[in-house]
Amino acid sequence: MRGAVRQAATLVRALAATSGAAALRRGLPVYGGLFAIAGLLFGGNGLQAATVVAGAEASLLARALLWGGWLVIAAPTVEALWRDSGSFWLRSLPAPRSWHLGALLGLTMLAEGPWAALWAAGGGVCMGVAALGGALAGHALWLARPPGLVGLVVLAVAGAGLMFAPAWGLALGTWPIVLVGFRRAWLTAPDRGASRPRAWIGGPRSVALTLAHLAGLWRGHGTVLLRGALLCGIAAAAAWLAARNNGYEDLAARLEYACGFLVPAALVTGSAASGPVLANEARADWLLRTGGATARVRLNAGTLAAATVGAGLGAAAGGALALVWRIEPAGASWLALTLALAGGGLAALAGLAARWAAGQGTRGPGRLVAVLLLLVVAALVLQSQIGEWAAAGWAAAAVVTWLIGHVRAREAAARGGATVLLEMTGIRKRLGGRSILDGVELRCDAGELALVLGENGAGKSTLLRVAAGIVLPDAGSVMVGGAPIVGGGVPGRAQLGYAPDTADAFPELSVRELIALVAALRRAAPPPEALRERLGLAAIWHQRLRTLSFGQVKRSYLLAAMVGAPALLILDEPSNGLDPAGAEMLAALLRERADAGGAALVATNDAAFAALLGGVRQRLVDGRLSSA
Repeated sequence: MRGAVRQAATLVRALAATSGAAALRRGLPVYGGLFAIAGLLFGGNGLQAATVVAGAEASLLARALLWGGWLVIAAPTVEALWRDSGSFWLRSLPAPRSWHLGALLGLTMLAEGPWAALWAAGGGVCMGVAALGGALAGHALWLARPPGLVGLVVLAVAGAGLMFAPAWGLALGTWPIVLVGFRRAWLTAPDRGASRPRAWIGGPRSVALTLAHLAGLWRGHGTVLLRGALLCGIAAAAAWLAARNNGYEDLAARLEYACGFLVPAALVTGSAASGPVLANEARADWLLRTGGATARVRLNAGTLAAATVGAGLGAAAGGALALVWRIEPAGASWLALTLALAGGGLAALAGLAARWAAGQGTRGPGRLVAVLLLLVVAALVLQSQIGEWAAAGWAAAAVVTWLIGHVRAREAAARGGATVLLEMTGIRKRLGGRSILDGVELRCDAGELALVLGENGAGKSTLLRVAAGIVLPDAGSVMVGGAPIVGGGVPGRAQLGYAPDTADAFPELSVRELIALVAALRRAAPPPEALRERLGLAAIWHQRLRTLSFGQVKRSYLLAAMVGAPALLILDEPSNGLDPAGAEMLAALLRERADAGGAALVATNDAAFAALLGGVRQRLVDGRLSSA
């Protein structure tokens, strides 16, 4: 018995340290901000929990706003508990499944605590139990919903139940739904999102990367968009209430209120949407650098993604206000377009501020908050000065800020053309106070396969990242095809393809979308279908990367490295995760490319794969290369 208790306690601690920690990071700022706003808005008005509960019971609209707002606010916290990949490995431990589910359910009930406490304080214990059960059931059905139309019907029925069911019905009837729903969500979490995505990625580099960011937001960070919609909905409701209380009937005055209340909502939404975008860029840095996504392309794509989210939510808020105010079609179109312009400009400004703060290290979050507060003040001051032209002014400010960043992001001058595809001279690199590379000299001619061998931790991956221009050396130079790659040489990067040992770039995209994105960044045609089939990707072509096995992900990034048929391939442990037949196929493919005049720099510890590949072997020992 004592051993079982210890095992259960260990499991709870492990879950609290993984999914619980992730939920706390997502939820604590939201809950803190929620209580702060509630205190500022209602602290001096005597608003109490009993008033809120009584108002929700008397008004269906108030009840819908309360339930919808809470489900959106708490959704990221609950998703972090039930879908955090860090806790998936705990399922393999010899602990009863019910313990795992029970621990996660207990943590979820803690996350729902503020909601249950509000209703219990305002309506008694039965009301608190009903609120807790309803919130848990709503989130369970959201996480466990079937795909397609059936899932939408399930959510619609659940929403109707929360709106119309009496308190005793929610208190008694929701708990079976909670247990069944969360169990299904727990079982299906590791392979969620295996359905075929429908997004299309293509066009110019900036547009293709923007579409990739938006697809990642929609599929993996939908709760960020829901929170933005909630904020813009609150702003629209506040504008409607202010205009009604002050008796304004003309469109100009109503528009002024709508723009004023939209300012903080759009800025917060743009900043929040930029967080996942910047994180995605950081994970895919190797892919973007070697694929041709320059600093300007990243700046353009991040700004466009934030502006698109802000403009869409602004237009939706304008359309809702037009319906409530019963404005004629011409005025409604003007209202929606103006709020779309305002939302897009303000969200773009917030996105640019988030991009700047991301480069400020540990001081970035605090500086971002300060900048956002300054932007709120500046935007409202500008509106007071130019009135109905405020939306155009905010958009112009975003364009000017973007232009400043665009001008500062300069690229290296074009060079190129050489039979020596890779030449590294005097490369030195220190990491963590230890010398990793100490005067490395390496060259790879056209038609050559160069292998770098060495023990784990010898610095092979660092050497390849320096060769690909992902890591800057402390000293030395790197030339790819006669063009310098150190310092942002775009022409050099255009001649190479790089695939790391492990990667998590754009996990929400399908294999097809990943290849389409790289093709757009490289301005190259997609790889031939025969190469796709040879790498064994035809069967998973429309499957999201995060649902694939390690070997399948490895093959996907190998194909991405070959888009545009670059002259030089830089591959880090390419046989890792491949079965023997796959390793033989890859070795044959690299030899064929070398025979055709291409070259490859390969780091590997796989003796069998090295024997299949042949080529020139060198061993990295104590930061220096020597013949193997």
